[in-house]
Amino acid sequence: MLLVTLLAISLSIDALGIGLSYGIRNISIPFFTKLILLLENIFFMAIFILLGNHIKLFFNVEIANTLGIILLFFMGIWFCYQSVQKKQCQNSIEMLRNPSHCDKDNSSHIDAKEGLCLGFILSIDSMGAGIAAGAAEICIVLLPFFTAIFQIVFLSTGIYCGKHLKNCYTIKETLWTAFSGCILIIIALIRILF
Repeated sequence: MLLVTLLAISLSIDALGIGLSYGIRNISIPFFTKLILLLENIFFMAIFILLGNHIKLFFNVEIANTLGIILLFFMGIWFCYQSVQKKQCQNSIEMLRNPSHCDKDNSSHIDAKEGLCLGFILSIDSMGAGIAAGAAEICIVLLPFFTAIFQIVFLSTGIYCGKHLKNCYTIKETLWTAFSGCILIIIALIRILF
């Protein structure tokens, strides 16, 4: 249960940074859009985990578990690397790198269409780790639900805090990506040691 909670936090922590960014810019996410995000995240995470779980059809269980652990470790390193990368991209690519730009119409709220875009970006961001978790058999039934719930909680908390911290120093979104990467590395090391 500890591993699934840590993994869900790792896959969802970016939502806190995005929420802070939205809150500081007075962007809100209505309940219906949050529901879309929740369902979309459960759907995609379940697919990624099933893909990872089916790796065992091609490899024996021990090799699949080892591949999953190795993939988690390298996903953690990749997330840490992404957090220090400084390239700037445009349009859709910029939204993939910086999901806080999903409010395309500058309406100060994320509507259902923008919510689908944000949900897709947040889900794709966790694809590799979801596949790795499925291959490593890390509580594959609960993980999609835990990840989706943590994502909504972190997003809502970030928006709330961002609205109250507008005039204070803000934490960059890249810090949450680095933190997420560190958690993935810790999970991989725990799986190796125990």
